Amino acid sequence: MININILRYFISPFLCLFIPFTLSACSPNTESSQCVVIKIGDRLVTVGDIEREVNIASLENEIPKKAVWASINSLIDRIVDDSLVLEYGKENGITLSEIELERAIKYIVKDYPGNSFNDTLLSRCIDYNEWKERFREHLLIKKIVKEQTESLAPISYHLIKSYYQEKKEDFWYPPRAKFMHIVTKTRKEAKVVLARLKRGEDMTKLVKEKSLRSGIQGDYGMHWKTKEILPSPLSDIIFSIHVGKLSNIIKTSYGFHIIKVLKREPAGIKGLLEVKDEIENRLLEEAMERQYTAWLKELRNNYLVKVNYTLLGKIRTANEEN
Repeated sequence: MININILRYFISPFLCLFIPFTLSACSPNTESSQCVVIKIGDRLVTVGDIEREVNIASLENEIPKKAVWASINSLIDRIVDDSLVLEYGKENGITLSEIELERAIKYIVKDYPGNSFNDTLLSRCIDYNEWKERFREHLLIKKIVKEQTESLAPISYHLIKSYYQEKKEDFWYPPRAKFMHIVTKTRKEAKVVLARLKRGEDMTKLVKEKSLRSGIQGDYGMHWKTKEILPSPLSDIIFSIHVGKLSNIIKTSYGFHIIKVLKREPAGIKGLLEVKDEIENRLLEEAMERQYTAWLKELRNNYLVKVNYTLLGKIRTANEEN
């Protein structure tokens, strides 16, 4: 079975358009699209379901359908795993309420003005009600998986420290700097700000004051920044002027800048305290993955999984030839 990352249940809903697997049957009198390819408990997955999954995977990943069909076994594994999770949830009474669904939908739609969310769905040839049902299933799977993985023990400091000692090189960083930063829309505003700073006014207080005014913004310089993420010519100035000194006015496409470098460091390896949270998250994700994979293996042993690979092979061949 493929190595499944459980975090796929927590990504954008547009990448989680699961097919609502409905009961169906295959007989000589039914359409071929209704023939069952996968059976898990009461859940039956038909040819039509799989073809729609392939279409969605092609659309969302912007790859040809033939490429999806070429790796169809991975898609089948995902469908089987999702179905197993849903069967487990059904048997254990884990459900998703309408309130939970509507709250999640509201959270997504709030970033789309007017009716643009529906328009986005339509542009992808997706009906809103169909999307809603798929999203409901996605949220239910997410809820079931969360219940299975949230009981993990906290990551100990000893494990974090051991991981850091073994993988120090992973935390190498290029030259970096912390700096305070004021940007204005006009050179005139920048000259006024620079004059006040040269008269001895505290830049921290000035940043706070000016950030409340339209057209003037500031940065307190709380975070390290490396040269490659900064626009030129800011990057050149920040890594050349003396620490603690004010820059002259620097013009970029963003406006007129005044820089004060607070601290600068050559390339090196981050300290344990700086990366502690990052390591803890890595170890927690790995522990969740192990627990999830073991749980899926247990589900495969507890539920009868039938996949008609002969039929699947015929479908794959037919679609790869088209």
